Amino acid sequence: MAERKINRLIYDKEMREEKIAEPMATLQLFITNRCNLRCKGCFYAHKLGQEDMPFEDYQKHITEHLDLGIKKIILLGGEPTIHNDICRMINWNAGKGLKTTIYTNGFGIEKFAQEDLSQCDIRIGVYGLKNSERPLAKIRKPDFPVTFVYMLRKDNVIELLPAAREMEERFGGTKLFISAIRDILKTQDYWKDTDETLTFDEYFSAIQNFVDSYDGNMEIHIARRGVIETDIPQEKVHHCRFGNIFPDGKKIICPFDISREITTDKLVFGIRPCNKNSECLLRKIVLARKK
Repeated sequence: MAERKINRLIYDKEMREEKIAEPMATLQLFITNRCNLRCKGCFYAHKLGQEDMPFEDYQKHITEHLDLGIKKIILLGGEPTIHNDICRMINWNAGKGLKTTIYTNGFGIEKFAQEDLSQCDIRIGVYGLKNSERPLAKIRKPDFPVTFVYMLRKDNVIELLPAAREMEERFGGTKLFISAIRDILKTQDYWKDTDETLTFDEYFSAIQNFVDSYDGNMEIHIARRGVIETDIPQEKVHHCRFGNIFPDGKKIICPFDISREITTDKLVFGIRPCNKNSECLLRKIVLARKK
């Protein structure tokens, strides 16, 4: 595997780096192939259709893997809020002692207004402040906490800082996740760039510029993407902690294998070495303002 250039993130004395939690065995369920948007660079675009995962299958998939030590469930799609049983799923997970994270575009979260979300993290992915198919400006402020995930690409870097300020001021945000779109569906290779996506050097520069300029109080969770480091050593994760199941029951291990159809008959957690990098590409850096 070719050596990748590592960029060292620098932050000022007003920020501190948080210790990353131990990696947690995580089952990701793509509960629907339906979506109300068609976003550029979507890693799931080739699977979009009309299929939903039946609730009974959902229960079966989780039950079959509980003995493997899973501690967390992630619900995705498509757009998971479209699924008629998503609230049942959240409540069923809580009854099993499982935390739930939902990745959504934010246009259907009103259905959670009456739900107990104490064991659930709603993460809204946005592609910009105003000028994209998933702009923050069109998200209505809910009556419950949400987390935002800002997905960088070449046309929205300039909106990252004002979007962060909007998240904090209008939504009362306490955490911001920053990552980048990698169009693996188009390239079939995590390390290849497209016209839409930032090169890894451009991604690092966008992150460094944001850290230099941001003066708010949110925790900033930065996807390292295998090319960003800091001076604080973090635990290296060399084996995949994910398992993924689709509405048709097909299974894969690494989330980055979705477009490549590298299926498996059996999911394992924390056993298979990373097949794309020397360590997991989904590890992150967390920066917080010093009190």
